[in-house]
Amino acid sequence: MDPEPASPTAAVLVVGTELTSGLHSDTNGPEVARTLEDAGYDVRSVTALPDDADAITSFLTRALPRHRLIVVTGGLGPTHDDVTREAAARALGRTLTCDEGLLQSLGPAVARHGSAEAGARVLRQAEIIDGARILTPTLGTAPGQVLEHEHGTLALLPGPPHEMRPMLRMLLGDRSIHASPRILRTIGHPESDIQLLVEGALAGSSGIAFTILASAGLVDVILRDGGAGETALDTAAHAAAAELGDACYSTDGSTLAETIVRAAARRGLRLGTAESCTGGMVASALTDVSGSSAAFAGGVVAYADAVKSAILGVSSATLEAHGAVSAETAIAMAEGARTCLGADIAVATTGIAGPTGGSPAKPVGTVWFAIATPAETHAECRMLPGDRDGVRTRATVAALGLLLRALRTPAGSGDDA
Repeated sequence: MDPEPASPTAAVLVVGTELTSGLHSDTNGPEVARTLEDAGYDVRSVTALPDDADAITSFLTRALPRHRLIVVTGGLGPTHDDVTREAAARALGRTLTCDEGLLQSLGPAVARHGSAEAGARVLRQAEIIDGARILTPTLGTAPGQVLEHEHGTLALLPGPPHEMRPMLRMLLGDRSIHASPRILRTIGHPESDIQLLVEGALAGSSGIAFTILASAGLVDVILRDGGAGETALDTAAHAAAAELGDACYSTDGSTLAETIVRAAARRGLRLGTAESCTGGMVASALTDVSGSSAAFAGGVVAYADAVKSAILGVSSATLEAHGAVSAETAIAMAEGARTCLGADIAVATTGIAGPTGGSPAKPVGTVWFAIATPAETHAECRMLPGDRDGVRTRATVAALGLLLRALRTPAGSGDDA
């Protein structure tokens, strides 16, 4: 017989044709998986299936003997394609019966429908699998169901996230075996370099696992508790952050924009943006942060050369001699933004996002950046990969990175903090 795993295994199944057809993104699967991991389960799979009773039954028949807990979300509503109840009953070899208490509680929902047929469909939600414990909805009308079987537990939860979350808490109760993950966020280094640094910092540590998540220009390190506990996880996070050095801009899960806004607010500095190729994405990232008004003065989207000249003060001579995508234009944009916005620090972006507009001298992906501070203004060029969205996203991250670097420099000094 195989040895019992250190943690009970779990699987997550999200049901909905809208998910498997790409009409909507799945948010339940990752959220449920994270919650189960924090509760001490080893989540082995997150699976999406359409509203197909045969497919759901087949999945559950295979999965029930393999996992201590299976959580299913979706397919518990009143419509014709809500087939999770029937599929789960079939997989367990049990029957469905109407619960009298649920029938009564659904009365007001039935009364809101104009036809008897529509009202009758609402009552489908009172069908309960034999032996199930009912999770009474606090929002919505679909109840959850918890079923114990010979191999473990099967939980059926509604699909809408605001209905699912309270029932997930009911299911797990106060179970909290593992410490919450620690998130270290980094910028400016490839994921392979980050991985090597973290491996070195964690050498000799036991009971701690980590995952590397890379996106455009950013790398997150997720430290997970594998039995070490809160204190050991904190120690590991501090060691990893120290090894990462300036590459690590956040140890509490804050985003890059959040880190920038808070740092500027602490120093009493106002930020500004002048954007061409990013079209306001840098300003949008900053204003997504609650409380950004304490640090963000404003932004100018200067796409046309005429706007660069009229609002930011970029001279026609500069544009004619060097072009819109140049160090000289980027510098003039950043300095112009500082002046017209009354900002202490301003960042500028101007480039060629593609797919058209490139040339041998300035191919698609060429982006010039400039950062203007009370002490100096400097520009740098980067060649960014990807399609139009990819170039713009990477340019936004790079511009935010320049703001972060400037905020790490004492006012009036060119030295690093």
